[in-house]
Amino acid sequence: MTTRRPLVDQVGGQLRRAGAVAVVGPTGFGKSQVLDDVCTAWQAAGDPVVRLSSARADAQIAYAPLMDLFSACPAEVRGELSDLQRSAMDWVLRRVGGPEPDTTTFRVTVLSCLHAWGRRARPLLAADDVQWWGPGSLDVFGFAARRSRGSVSLLAALRPDGPSPHDVLGGGAVEIGIPPLGPQESVAVVRSFGIPLRAAARIHTATGGSPRLVSDIAAGLARAGIPIGALDATPLAPYARHAMRARLADLAEPVRRVLLLAALAADPTPAGVRRAAGSSAEAALAAAEAAGVVRVTAGAVVFAAPVVREGIVAEAGGEAVRRAHRVLAAASLAADDRAWHAACALGATETAPDLVPGLAAAAATARGRGDHIRAAEFALLAVDRAGGGRPDLLVTAARDAEAAGRFDLARTALDRLVRSRAGPAARARARFAVLDAAGRGAALLADVAAQALADATAAAEPALVSAAHLRLAWSAHLDRGYPADALTHAEHAVTWAERAGDPAGRAAALTMAARIQQGRGTPDHVDTLRRALAAGAEAEAEATGGRDPKGRRPVPLRRTPERGGGDAPEPRGGITPAPGTGHGPSPGRDASPAPGSASTITDHGPDPTTAGARIIHDPRRVALCFALLEGRPAEAERLLGRLRPLVGDGNGPADLVRLLGSAVQLHAHTGDGRTAREEAARLVALAREVGASPGPPWFAAATAELAGGTLEQALTYAELGLAASEEETDSVFAAHCLHLSGAVRLFRRDTAGALADLLRVRDLTRELCIGDPAAIPYHADLAEALVAAGDVEAATRTVAEVRDRAAELARPSVLAALDRAEALCHAAAGRFTPAEQLLTTALAGFERLVYPLECGRVLLARSAVEHRRRRPARARESYAAAEAVFRAAGAPLWAPAPPERAGAPAGLAGLTEAEQRIVDLVADGRGNRDIANSLYVSVKTVEAMLTRIYRKLGVRSRVQLVALVHRELTELGHRDGRRTPNDPPPSAVSR
Repeated sequence: MTTRRPLVDQVGGQLRRAGAVAVVGPTGFGKSQVLDDVCTAWQAAGDPVVRLSSARADAQIAYAPLMDLFSACPAEVRGELSDLQRSAMDWVLRRVGGPEPDTTTFRVTVLSCLHAWGRRARPLLAADDVQWWGPGSLDVFGFAARRSRGSVSLLAALRPDGPSPHDVLGGGAVEIGIPPLGPQESVAVVRSFGIPLRAAARIHTATGGSPRLVSDIAAGLARAGIPIGALDATPLAPYARHAMRARLADLAEPVRRVLLLAALAADPTPAGVRRAAGSSAEAALAAAEAAGVVRVTAGAVVFAAPVVREGIVAEAGGEAVRRAHRVLAAASLAADDRAWHAACALGATETAPDLVPGLAAAAATARGRGDHIRAAEFALLAVDRAGGGRPDLLVTAARDAEAAGRFDLARTALDRLVRSRAGPAARARARFAVLDAAGRGAALLADVAAQALADATAAAEPALVSAAHLRLAWSAHLDRGYPADALTHAEHAVTWAERAGDPAGRAAALTMAARIQQGRGTPDHVDTLRRALAAGAEAEAEATGGRDPKGRRPVPLRRTPERGGGDAPEPRGGITPAPGTGHGPSPGRDASPAPGSASTITDHGPDPTTAGARIIHDPRRVALCFALLEGRPAEAERLLGRLRPLVGDGNGPADLVRLLGSAVQLHAHTGDGRTAREEAARLVALAREVGASPGPPWFAAATAELAGGTLEQALTYAELGLAASEEETDSVFAAHCLHLSGAVRLFRRDTAGALADLLRVRDLTRELCIGDPAAIPYHADLAEALVAAGDVEAATRTVAEVRDRAAELARPSVLAALDRAEALCHAAAGRFTPAEQLLTTALAGFERLVYPLECGRVLLARSAVEHRRRRPARARESYAAAEAVFRAAGAPLWAPAPPERAGAPAGLAGLTEAEQRIVDLVADGRGNRDIANSLYVSVKTVEAMLTRIYRKLGVRSRVQLVALVHRELTELGHRDGRRTPNDPPPSAVSR
């Protein structure tokens, strides 16, 4: 169980102020852990703690909690009590026999004990599991608690369905509810067991953040030795069995029967449960709600945790579940629900062909209202009752699962298709759905992508072959070292789409090719994207004008994922089959689907050949991304507005996840930090709910925090995004997240950390062959970090290496950032006139782009330059202007302190920030090589800077430099984070 420090601090603070606190929460919410942490802190302050514990087995023992109190009572406190009171204590401790003392004697004994103890110290009485206290204990303790306030402090852990805080602690007690774990708290617990972020998010969603369930599932998976990957779909309910039994143990059997009915209903409502359970439903639901198992509203019965719902069904057993389904079938008003329960009421191996049409129709209805998860479940159940076969239903189930982001359901459908020996076309389509549902983790499924291409080739359907190549292109694009393979697969995808007469597939393939070309920095991407947009328009016109020449149902552009292709993997062997070489149908072969193949499912929705990740390769979305890269925010906003209506609930949440990421980037670029944070919060929650790849959402959240939150939170999110991307081998987003974390560290003046991150970005972009400096615009930040580290030569070289490329590709935002970085290079070398000119140019460039945050950053750089020129008034003026820009945008001020170095020793004030950092390291006894490693610069650079420092300060050696530092600090009269002569001397000073 994780320590919840803010909550523990809140309880401790209220306890000191009010004297009595009740911590209230359902079973498994960590009340005992909070009590443990508060007691530990109380004892650390030197005050005594008495734990009053109890358990179910103690409920029949008279005055069991008083045993803990009287056992811990000091001898001197006992000595102040009367003989009658000491006798009562001995009776409770079973030291004497005889008749039980009366209640009044116990009341006065406990009260006298607490008063006497309180005169010597301030003891804390911490009562846990109070629901197991007998009525006598509650009466005696409540009496004493109401009258001992001020003598002792009282802390109790209570359940919502247990005794009230007033009864236990008296009036005036502060009640603090225990909330569920937040997503990041759950992630911290789960990742401590070595479980990847994507699986951690799934556990948080399944448990509703219940601390006990989170820790039990994570620990159970770890004990089982099951290797948990980012795409793991292991059932979680078995690992939460102990915690679920503890939560349900106090519920009567009639309550459990009603909960089983609610758990089996698709969308349980109080009215529906009453129809099935009868008059007992209302009382049963009230008891379950009091225990924290469900939340009941006028229109819904909501389980506190999905895994508890699954556990209730699992614990009930097969016959009880089938019986409950029969009851629900009779009580259901909707035909779809009746069909579902009637089918589920049969045995696992029973077939019922007469139910299959109704289940298939129910799947279509669910799909029509946007409930893709339910549609997939109906289709899978229909296959069960059909006795197997039915590849059409299995493919639609896989497609619906992909639309909902449910990798586990898509994988289930594929596995059953493979076992049913379905044809290659059906297998290929289902594999596409699995790859698309995996998101950016599809690179972990290289075998699935390779098999998809083999199946598509065997099916002799050009559209399928195109879709397979598109997924291979996407995977190679994400994975480091495969840019040439990515482009080859994209080109093959275009060729096969053209042979299939599939404009939507051609649009997706051209979009993928344009994306790869842009990343490599080739100008061809502009023309390729233009062709993609034209193909997309043709596909949309064809879709709205009637059926295509092949007689298939048309597919609108917004329903084109594997045209969209989704995130597909590149087999390590490097599959690049060319048309007509045995790796796919030759141009002259008939590409029509075979009779009885899964292509006949087009009556249930879009042609599965072009189903999948509908937005990711829509050319308009990529055009939006290009508009941002090329400094055209107004165009990007226009495209975003056109795409938003196409990702409504009817198309499933996967599309919305992708589009929200683009929206966050746009709002952050244009300085609308508040909206960026709102959209990012929505994105992270939705991605967690559907189990999408967590790397891009965390990156978006970090971007939004940088635009309108705090640097600390931005860094946290960037680190989470990096970890998630590395777990899914997504090198592209790993580089994005590293760039962001490096930038944040630079703003926080963590030069070494910034350099470490940004140099990794440089290495990754080289491995990925990214040639467009706007794709991951880290160069200016790297140059600034090098300036801060004192390596001006390397910083100048970094700017020069990329400037021509940025100009050739017309990347105005990159050029403006390079102007800012180059200005700092000039200022560090004392060339202030060109520095000022470049800053003026940079500011004008960002103003034209309407990037207010970048304008503010230029103003901060100007403030630093003016400070270096010893012009403090102008430095403050620029700083104030930057602050106004950030405030207007609702963003944090990226500089952690004003330009003047508060309290800097007068003799060292002429040094640059980088020189001051080296002086600090020298004063700490660090040698040149150690300093170079710490600052990520060469030893030669350190030596050159030391020479300049000696000249500026009028010293001739390292020893004289250290002596000067100590003398200046002593004269200053404060430490300012460095050593003084009163400190122990450095362990070593290298000459």
